Formats: sequence, structure tokens, C-alpha cells
Amino acid sequence: MKKIVLMSAILLGTMSAFAQHEQHATAKKEEATKKEEYQCPMKCEGKKTYDKKGKCPSCGMDLKAVKK
Repeated sequence: MKKIVLMSAILLGTMSAFAQHEQHATAKKEEATKKEEYQCPMKCEGKKTYDKKGKCPSCGMDLKAVKK
């Protein structure tokens, strides 16, 4: 009986550790996919977007974050 209780406790602890690791890995993956895109507010280049903040090469205005 003691062996069954001990093995159950070890199994439960192992499963909990792996479950926590999986949640952490999933959260990191979601953060990595949330890239912001920037676009000229005047849309002088149409729907072209950039991955970094900066100035529009056409008009020189600050690029604004695009809402998805």
C-alpha cells in the first residue's frame, strides 16, 4: 500500500512539473508572435508596413503602430 501511495505521489509531481513547463513555453511562443507593425499615417505608400519604428521614407512623418 505504501508503494502505491509513493508511486502516485511521484507520478503526480512529475506530471505537474511538465504541465508548468508546457504553459511557460506556450506563453513565450505567443509573445514572440506578437510583433508590432508600423505604417505611415498618411498612407503615402499604400498599405506597406514596417517592423520597426521610424520615419516614413516618402513624407518623413513618424510611423504609427498598426492595430490588427
